[in-house]
Amino acid sequence: MKELDELVSELPDHADIAEKQYEGSNIVFYTQSKDFFLNNEQTVRSLVSQIRKRVEIRPSPHITKAQSTAEQKITAIVPDEAELEEIIFQQEFGRVILRAKKPGLVIGKNGETLEKIKEETLWMPLIQRVPAIDSKVVAKAREWSLEDAQYRKKFLNEIGKKIRLNKSTGGDWVRLTSLGGYQEVGRSGSLLQTQTSNVLIDCGVGFGNSQYPYLNVPEFDLNRLDAVIITHAHSDHCCFLPYLYEYGYDGPVYLTEPTRDFMILLQLDMLELLKREGKKTPYSSKSIKEAVKRSIPVSMGEVTDITPDMRLTFNNAGHILGSASAHIHIGEGFHNIVHTGDIRYGKSSILDPANPNFNRVETLVMDSTYGNNTQRKPPKHEADKHFLNMVRETIEKRQGKVIIPSFAVGRAQEAMVVLNRIREELNVPIYLDGMIWDANALHTAYPEYMSKNMQKKIFHYGENPFLAEHFKRVGSVQERQQVIEQHDPCIILTTSGMINGGPIMHYLEELGPNPDNRLIFIGYQAANTLGRKIKQGLREIPASDPNNTTRLELDVKTVEGFQGHSDRQQTLNFISKLPNKPKKVICQHGDENATFALASTIHKVFKTETQAPKNLETVRLV
Repeated sequence: MKELDELVSELPDHADIAEKQYEGSNIVFYTQSKDFFLNNEQTVRSLVSQIRKRVEIRPSPHITKAQSTAEQKITAIVPDEAELEEIIFQQEFGRVILRAKKPGLVIGKNGETLEKIKEETLWMPLIQRVPAIDSKVVAKAREWSLEDAQYRKKFLNEIGKKIRLNKSTGGDWVRLTSLGGYQEVGRSGSLLQTQTSNVLIDCGVGFGNSQYPYLNVPEFDLNRLDAVIITHAHSDHCCFLPYLYEYGYDGPVYLTEPTRDFMILLQLDMLELLKREGKKTPYSSKSIKEAVKRSIPVSMGEVTDITPDMRLTFNNAGHILGSASAHIHIGEGFHNIVHTGDIRYGKSSILDPANPNFNRVETLVMDSTYGNNTQRKPPKHEADKHFLNMVRETIEKRQGKVIIPSFAVGRAQEAMVVLNRIREELNVPIYLDGMIWDANALHTAYPEYMSKNMQKKIFHYGENPFLAEHFKRVGSVQERQQVIEQHDPCIILTTSGMINGGPIMHYLEELGPNPDNRLIFIGYQAANTLGRKIKQGLREIPASDPNNTTRLELDVKTVEGFQGHSDRQQTLNFISKLPNKPKKVICQHGDENATFALASTIHKVFKTETQAPKNLETVRLV
């Protein structure tokens, strides 16, 4: 790999490079030449073909227009219809961030408007979509991601130098240690190690009695941790991450942009919930902020070096917005691992199915949530129909209230899209409680991560289900009580999805004794959660008064096919579509029966080695 000075020597004489930097896996040159800043495509293309890394040319502060002048020019160039709301200058990076409700109009046809901004201001424009729904949490996430640009520039450069200047072929072994989420659902954590690198994949909290991953094992050393990968923003995969920063980790975390923003939302909510319940918090909000400062967003399909011997590529996992399966290429073709995270290899209302198109796979670490379910889940259209029929019956025949416990990110939005189809027919309000409103705001900020069909509805037909007027926010305890006390039928979408705290507890206590009401499960219920127990028949649940209980007389139903995970057949289909048969498949993220059942089935079908390790086991992959 050529070093920066060598690369500078290959640039044209007029390039006039003032500064050369690593920026994580990328290389950035800051030029004092107006001509080179505006006309460098041929040079960049040649460099990229040589080094196979992203190269960017940015302006040095010596040539950028004064911020006040540049702002005036940008305002004049961008059409009013774009609804440009904010202009943020990052002098350290030579960038100007343009936040607009209609970013396509800021870019212009074939990028013409963007090019004009570059020419007129000599700043590098970066476009961001403004959420169509106001959210303080979303605003905070974006604010934190831009704070302390000077530190971030230095941090990214140090990461880049560590990766580039200590290149390794990966040694002669690779091992995986299960820190959480093996033979269970919850507290996911997998430690991937080579002689050179230590990388943690996911770091979540648990459900029921098992709260945190095992970080006190000999294999895990916080001081030797090189990087963290977060596959998606559900609490069991990301909500323990700030703990690492609380106790001294200072390295990068790789994830998609939506995952970063959703993650902040979940972590702040977890802290608030623990404080409200008088429980000890494992970290402070300051540590959430530290994690955000060190986040390195990676787009789907983008190849990124994360350690001297590991290269990361994300593919869409089809689970929730921004969810990704992680392909990790070790050494120069030494070994290839795919850690699926949570995946759905099937259609949903919002997302395209998981993408199995990886270059090579020797080891597959597989989501096994429904691995012991021999019955195939019903097709999505049948699940939707069943769900809507139950809603109709509750509203029209029983004149009751429908309560749908849901994860704020993923299942809630799926339910909203389906309910939106019969909004006029039902003509009842649909209330959104908990974090769902803020999660919706983020869905309006990242429509490009949705399915092609949903993007078409939003961009071409102006049909955004998350902006429909019949969805009403419940923003306070008083508003929640008003919903409970109203006599008319309604639909309530509320957190938490597994009934392990949050607003759902209040609704069940107040509305559970009424047999006209109905509770509908649409998501997975982990072992030892109250949701799993109610689903299995429990009808006496704790009340807010510790001396009392609540008797559930409402009807309890489950809709299969709504879940965000693949069923067994979809899992087998996913494996069959991989570019090659894996040499080893490790089943995780499922209870004991699920992981063993899936491992056995995969072995029989594909004639490959399979394992279903327990937590704390280490598996040698090579």
